[in-house]
Amino acid sequence: MEITKEQIEDYRETGLLFIPELFSTKEVAEMQAAVEDLSKQDIPGRILEKDKKTVRALHGCHNNSEIFDSLIRHPSLLASACEMLNSDVYIYQFKVNLKAAFSGDVWPWHQDYVFWDEEDGMPSPKALNVAVFLDECNEFNGPMYFIPGSHQQSLIHLGQKDSSEIPNNWESNVSAALKYSLDNNTIAKLTHKKGIVAPKGPAGSVLFFHSNLVHGSAPNISPYPRRLLIITYNSINNIPSFKGKPRPEFLVSRDHTPLKPLRGKVLI
Repeated sequence: MEITKEQIEDYRETGLLFIPELFSTKEVAEMQAAVEDLSKQDIPGRILEKDKKTVRALHGCHNNSEIFDSLIRHPSLLASACEMLNSDVYIYQFKVNLKAAFSGDVWPWHQDYVFWDEEDGMPSPKALNVAVFLDECNEFNGPMYFIPGSHQQSLIHLGQKDSSEIPNNWESNVSAALKYSLDNNTIAKLTHKKGIVAPKGPAGSVLFFHSNLVHGSAPNISPYPRRLLIITYNSINNIPSFKGKPRPEFLVSRDHTPLKPLRGKVLI
C-alpha cells in the first residue's frame, strides 16, 4: 500500500486516515492468537480493568511476540508513517487495548500528546498512531470517537492534572480515570464546531491518527469484543528528554533505532 498526496492532505486537515481491510483474515487470526496468548501471561505491561480480572491493555508486547515485532516494520505501515512525519521513525509505544465484551471500560476524552509531553518530555507532537482493528469495529462495541481537526490546537492547559482523586503514577496514564482528560464543556465546544466521527469497519482495517487528535471511547456493553492494536511511531528528530524518572520501558521505549521495513514475507 502506498498513500497518495490526497490522503496525506486529508490526514493533515482532519488528523485521520482510514484504510479498510489492509490485513487479510489469516493475518488478523494470527494477531488475535498472539493477543490471546499474551493475555494469559503475567507479563509487565499487562493492565487489568477495575474488576482486577479483565485484561484492559497489553503494553510493549512487540517485545514478547515475533508477529508484532514484524508488524512494526510492515512496509505499508512504516513507509506511511515516515511519509506523514517526513522523517525516519522509531517505536515510541506499542499496545493492544482490549475492550472486552460486556466489561470493556471507558477511555475518557483526551489528547495523547499531553501524556508524552508532561510524563516523558517529548518536544513536539511529531508522533503518529497507527491502529489495527483486530475485530470488526461497529456502533455496538465501543468504537473510538474522534473530533476531526482537533489536532490543530493544543489543549494541554485544559487537561486534568494531579487531581486528588487520581494517583500520580504511570497507572493513571492507562486506566479508566486518565490523569489528563478533557472536561465536558471543552468537548461540547469542540464538537459543536467540528462534530464527532467514529471510524468503523472490518477486522484488518487500519486507522492512522494524529497524536494531538481529541479522542475517547464509551464502555462496551455489547457481546462483541473490540480489540485494537496501536503502534505509535515517533520521529527520530523528536526524542523525549526524559526529565526525572522515566516511565517503564514497556510504556515508553528508549530504543531510538530508526526502523527499516521488512522485505519479502512480513507476517505469516
